[in-house]
Amino acid sequence: MDGFPNLAGANSPRGNQKQERQTTVPSFRVVNPVDLENKPVPPREWIVEDWLPIGCVTADYGDGGTGKTLLAQQLMTSTALPDGIWCGRQVMHCRSFAYFCEDDEAELHRRQAAICAAYGVSIADLGAMRWVSGVGQDNDLMKFDFEGAYTTPLYDKIKQAAMEHGAQLIVLDTAADVFGGNENDRHQVRRFIGQLNQLAIDIKGAVLLNAHPSRSGLATGNLDGGSTAWSNSVRSRWSLARPAAEDGTEPDVDARILTRRKANYAAIGEEIKLQWRAGVLVPLNAAVRGASGIDRAAAESVFLELLETRWEQGVFVSHNSRSGNFAPKVFGKCAERQGYTTKDFEGAMGRLFDARRITAENYGRTSDMRQRIAPCASPSGGSDEG
Repeated sequence: MDGFPNLAGANSPRGNQKQERQTTVPSFRVVNPVDLENKPVPPREWIVEDWLPIGCVTADYGDGGTGKTLLAQQLMTSTALPDGIWCGRQVMHCRSFAYFCEDDEAELHRRQAAICAAYGVSIADLGAMRWVSGVGQDNDLMKFDFEGAYTTPLYDKIKQAAMEHGAQLIVLDTAADVFGGNENDRHQVRRFIGQLNQLAIDIKGAVLLNAHPSRSGLATGNLDGGSTAWSNSVRSRWSLARPAAEDGTEPDVDARILTRRKANYAAIGEEIKLQWRAGVLVPLNAAVRGASGIDRAAAESVFLELLETRWEQGVFVSHNSRSGNFAPKVFGKCAERQGYTTKDFEGAMGRLFDARRITAENYGRTSDMRQRIAPCASPSGGSDEG
């Protein structure tokens, strides 16, 4: 036994035959609120507090190549570990099951190896995870015809496998692969999301549905897709995107921003800054719980790398905030900044001075003496022009 409840058994699904859907009667339980008097209010349950609620579908929208699948696989890894952290947030320890339509088993293995290396764990620690690759298959979970909507045998297989495993997190990647209807048909979309909501209820957990934004979603920056029913039907929606370049800076191709676009049970608009490093997405927000210590050290490392590169080039930077070559401002505009901002580098610079890893030294002519930041173990060379 591994400490997880077994959710299989009496609730294991039966095959959903087309003839059954004509006689299925929806649940209809009338509640009198007076009966709730003196009863405790049930707490809201989360896989990730404020981000991934239990009992419904959360959609994660992102353009191809931004890392939606990677982020989902990292989430599964985090939930498989006691006291797991994902994007700097504590997660519920639970089993997970994923159906990946775009990546084969070899790619999933490579990605998992990189995640484990970054997390400092072994693949042997991930017994709470299961996944299936659907590359090259017909991956529709729901189809539509003149009689209406019906789930497919694949849906039944996924549900059964997840419940037998006791999964409380199901990842479906992506909506374009598993939805067999017209994405602009509001009725079909709502039927599909409703079915996935029921799946979340059946597993007493959550469904994370990865999706690609529509052309209009990309153009507006909302990163939603197809009919508005997609956003309206899910209880929670994220977006994962590359940030736009700020004025005077080059775009950081490895930077990402995860944004909570819709949340029925939390505030919208919260962002988590991420950076692609060594095959994983790591959080940069110093305020995010559990990530600040690691992030501070990483910011200091990037500061030192940028400082040494410019030192070798004979291009010097200052610790004086009124100087035109103020180091945090200069570094905050570099393409190699790895997502860190001027403010991040100001903090890193202060800590590096305190730790005596950098120093301020005079240089230049006696009549025009200036100060520059130097590594305490300064590389030789470099000009005196700055």
